[in-house]
Amino acid sequence: MTEQPKDISGQGEGQSAMTPEDFWGAPISVYTRQQAIEDGVLVDVSAWASSGPDGMLGGFRLPVAITRALWAVIDIDAPDGRAEPRWHVLSRRRGESTRGRAHDVLWMAAVAARRNSETDRVGYSVLITTEGKSGRLVRKRVTLEMVIDGDGMTIGFPEDF
Repeated sequence: MTEQPKDISGQGEGQSAMTPEDFWGAPISVYTRQQAIEDGVLVDVSAWASSGPDGMLGGFRLPVAITRALWAVIDIDAPDGRAEPRWHVLSRRRGESTRGRAHDVLWMAAVAARRNSETDRVGYSVLITTEGKSGRLVRKRVTLEMVIDGDGMTIGFPEDF
């Protein structure tokens, strides 16, 4: 005669599963996505990522944000009266723009999301022009990660999460 495994879940018949709040208690503090956007920790690019009038073909239907670290690499617009890196100027002379660089990141995210539709965390890579060791422009493959949760999608470097 084989013995049936014991129920170690703490649930008897008819009882519901224990929630994280039951175990850990109420949160002490919650930092929302909106607060992160207001603080500049995340940059909201939902309009560019959507399929709306300002968006891209095959755009996303959920809110999309980019981490500050990734945005620092994407954003090559001229700063207001501040000195800017030479490679930003050189990139713009080549015809690059912040919007175009963001589009590349978002388009590759869309491709990666479609290939990995069963998961909420997807890694992918994209080519981005950056400053090389000698001050010249170099095309560099960077690894990015997108995380999809109840608030939307966030894209950044793996170490941002």
